[in-house]
Amino acid sequence: MEKASRRYHEGITPEGVEYLTGRGISPEMIERFRLGVVCDPLPGHEKYQGMLCIPYLTKYGAVTLRFRRLGESGEKYLTMPGDIPRIFNSQALERGTRGICVTEGELDCIIAETCDLPCIGLPGATSWQPVWAYLLEQYDQVMLLQDDDEAGEKMATALGKPLRSNLRPVVMNGGDVNSFFQENGREALRGKVIAA
Repeated sequence: MEKASRRYHEGITPEGVEYLTGRGISPEMIERFRLGVVCDPLPGHEKYQGMLCIPYLTKYGAVTLRFRRLGESGEKYLTMPGDIPRIFNSQALERGTRGICVTEGELDCIIAETCDLPCIGLPGATSWQPVWAYLLEQYDQVMLLQDDDEAGEKMATALGKPLRSNLRPVVMNGGDVNSFFQENGREALRGKVIAA
């Protein structure tokens, strides 16, 4: 995973950079999260050709990769066969903060981090694993930056039971973290979360 993530990061295309910066992800964040594009796939990665590569980084290196289509045709996200659901940006859990944000998706997590909001991302609205509650019970507040759709409601329900004492849903009116950030800016997103 480490070799692949570095290779795809080094091979990021201008289209990949344009896609990410168009969503508000800075070159610094592209570097920090080692985002890339699969231009020269390693064996077994041929079906990810041309896709954005999102590595799940830990202090030990990349533990898995997810892929996102840059266009709108076809399946939007692909996970490696046999992979288990994992927490994106798990290093945020080690910062010793009293609160943490949770998003549906990696790119929304990166936007929250851009706004200096400690955040982890889940790989989809239905990916919640009950064991993750043990990681989040240490926080005074777990702010779910909830997508304003049916999937966001499902995710809030899934997290609501195990985290009922510290979960604070923050609904992104009319969209998701990324769309709210693009329409309202950094300080508005921070203010919305802090007000929760």
